[in-house]
Amino acid sequence: MKKIIRICAEKNSKLETLAITKGIIIITFNEKNNFAYGVGYKAQGGGSWGDYHIIGALQEDSLWSFGIGNFQPFDGFYDEYAETASKICKNFDIEDAKKYFDNSDENSMYSLSNKFKIDLYDDTIKKKCSEKEKEYFDFDKDGFPNDKGEFYDYKFCFLTDIVGYEEHAGYLWYNNDECDDVNIDLEDEIPYISSLIPGKIHFMR
Repeated sequence: MKKIIRICAEKNSKLETLAITKGIIIITFNEKNNFAYGVGYKAQGGGSWGDYHIIGALQEDSLWSFGIGNFQPFDGFYDEYAETASKICKNFDIEDAKKYFDNSDENSMYSLSNKFKIDLYDDTIKKKCSEKEKEYFDFDKDGFPNDKGEFYDYKFCFLTDIVGYEEHAGYLWYNNDECDDVNIDLEDEIPYISSLIPGKIHFMR
């Protein structure tokens, strides 16, 4: 799958295997490389978490146009996705988009997005986090975290899943691009896409 992944996370001195996720952009491209479908998430303060769908269309001048709309692309709001697309192109095909929005394979946009925004109810945390972290999360005998705990409202990613990250301005920035055959200038498009997604985190490249 041709894809672009951007992750912003924050280290915490109490966490050993995990980082706190602050922002996510994941974009895939269709077989013709003329449409892009993606998902964007940003922490928005007060424990809130914004989720958005992303649609891009390659124009006749070989430049890309992108639109952002409410709701992540896995929620089935196909009319909303079509409305977003209508603002940037006239040839959007929802059936083509569904191939990527409705795909839940291991390497799909859906599975990747979940990989980088794990909450404390995810069994992966209990299996892979350290004993020290388990103490902070304060799981009860049934495996549920303390809903009054310091980390209860956060989303997480494992540091092993963002190997190669760069540390800048107090955050960890992870990039993974697998789209060499796509004609797109990521240096321009990623900051623009990020600017369309509400939240304090901004991806610069």
